[in-house]
Amino acid sequence: MTAPAIEIYQGQDFYVPAFEVKLANRPAGQEVIRDIMSVTYKDSGSDIDSFELSINNWDAATRAFKYSDLKLFDPGKQLDLSLGYQGKLRKVITGEITSLRPSFPAGGGSTLAVSGLNVLHRFRTKQESRTYTNVTDSQVARAIAQRLNVDIEAKGASDEPRFRYLIQDNQYDIIFLMGRARRIGYEIVVEEGKSRPLLKYQPSTASFRPTYRLTYGRSLIEFQPELTTANQVGKVTVRGWDNVRKEKIEFTATRKDIRTKGVGSKGGQKEIEEAIDKKAEIIATKPVESKAEARKLAIEILDGIAKELVKGRGSVPGLPDLRAGTVLEIDGLGDRFSGRYYVTGTTHSIGTGGYTTQFECRREEI
Repeated sequence: MTAPAIEIYQGQDFYVPAFEVKLANRPAGQEVIRDIMSVTYKDSGSDIDSFELSINNWDAATRAFKYSDLKLFDPGKQLDLSLGYQGKLRKVITGEITSLRPSFPAGGGSTLAVSGLNVLHRFRTKQESRTYTNVTDSQVARAIAQRLNVDIEAKGASDEPRFRYLIQDNQYDIIFLMGRARRIGYEIVVEEGKSRPLLKYQPSTASFRPTYRLTYGRSLIEFQPELTTANQVGKVTVRGWDNVRKEKIEFTATRKDIRTKGVGSKGGQKEIEEAIDKKAEIIATKPVESKAEARKLAIEILDGIAKELVKGRGSVPGLPDLRAGTVLEIDGLGDRFSGRYYVTGTTHSIGTGGYTTQFECRREEI
């Protein structure tokens, strides 16, 4: 049973934004912290999480550059970033510095942008060619996680097909896993564990993060949704060929087969579906080995298309736990745009304007 939605302003103190930076597991000194002008953290279900620090690089007393020539922020060094409020910080990323971008302007002091990626970046070290036999996608995910030495929580759907063969052709393990996730409508979310990262690999309709309730004008600062039917279809047909039985494989998925229900009955979903019912898409370029795999692929492709019906961008007071994979219950927007949204990416920023969290989401009534 799904837990009730949490009002983000219950028990939250939004008055004193704070952050912590650790370099090679040691806290950065107070002099360094005072020079950090802003911090940004981004996460996404389809890309590797990243961070960026903007740092004052000019020492007015000695008239020298403070950090661009030092080894303090050398690429390859581990950086831990925690965000939140005074007395209550949450680690959002354990990353590796990958880029230094100093700025030497015509006027004003020099600054240094330090950016990097989370630890999954380290797994892009060697391209592999492997063959998986008699497996489901969740089993492949667990095998890859074991090779990468990370923990994984893989809760596959009950109708996950089993493949006779899956080929990983000269790809990084993590990139191959992300590609499989996109193909079947799964999400990969990384959580920073106590000792090593935790990968969560499962359908987006399986809520595995807290559900927050946002109310426009109260906890939701701003929100811009967009509803578009331009790319919506009423059915998807997947066609293939069974080389063993020498017969065609075909399955057609319709809107009745998917869990995603767009804007829901109150928002006029029935009328939308009637308008797109005659539009169809035929997939014959993706190989399938069985009717079960064709059925799974057709339903997941149609479900993925349905999830693009309503997308939005919003902003709330800084909330470290609002991350990709979070489910939001948004109200105060009327019948059509109030409802359940799935967060696909976030940007957390602390600077002179305080701490804010911007998020991207898609409507997923189920």
